[in-house]
Amino acid sequence: METFPFDGLQVPVEIHAGPDRPLVYLPGYGVHPRNYRSGVQLLSRHFTVFLPDLSFRTHSDLPRRVAAYRAFAKDFAAYYAPDAPRTGHSFGGLLALLGDQPAVALAPMIPIMAGWPRKIGRAALLQVREYAGLEGGRGVSWAFHIFGEYVRTAVTRPGCLFPAVSEMLGRIPADLLPASPRSVFVLARKDRLYLQREYDTYLAMSDGSRVEIRYVSHGHDWPITHPRLVESEVLAALGVPQRARDDG
Repeated sequence: METFPFDGLQVPVEIHAGPDRPLVYLPGYGVHPRNYRSGVQLLSRHFTVFLPDLSFRTHSDLPRRVAAYRAFAKDFAAYYAPDAPRTGHSFGGLLALLGDQPAVALAPMIPIMAGWPRKIGRAALLQVREYAGLEGGRGVSWAFHIFGEYVRTAVTRPGCLFPAVSEMLGRIPADLLPASPRSVFVLARKDRLYLQREYDTYLAMSDGSRVEIRYVSHGHDWPITHPRLVESEVLAALGVPQRARDDG
């Protein structure tokens, strides 16, 4: 563990040492890295993984705008692994897509033509699904954890939560379209936050020649609830040969 300075913050960084191949892993919005460790530890059999902590739990203040997070991802990758592919979940998946290296976006957050009421309603449906155990035991424990984190942040530090998310609602800005030279979207067929037609709209505005779409049969938070799937999907998306997968 070490720290990376950015915009007045000291960002903790987990380095999961593995083979020489580096990989940058960007967590979801405000999510603590511990929720991704099971999947990241499996990935570290094949890569050295760099995982930053920009969570609500760790920081009393966080960037207010998507552009600031994008600048963080750029500076972070330039320091630790400038030529490495980037992967990430939800908001982290979007940040990976906005970079200048190959990206594997795991159920990425995208800008949508919807407002806060619809966004909150979908988040509630997602929570119900996870509370009900439809995403397995990990999903239940995760749902309790993240609900508390988001409610506490919304009440005590709304500036850390609402401005950046608001930029993603009601419009699809050109600067939030994929910039990666090759982007792999690993979408969740049972996603309750983003509908397939919304991904279709977003992708139609992107350079389709640089995009590949893959699917898993789970919900939006599958990179947390199904860590073994993270390993197999990231390896497949990056074209890691089977022998390299087995040998790590």
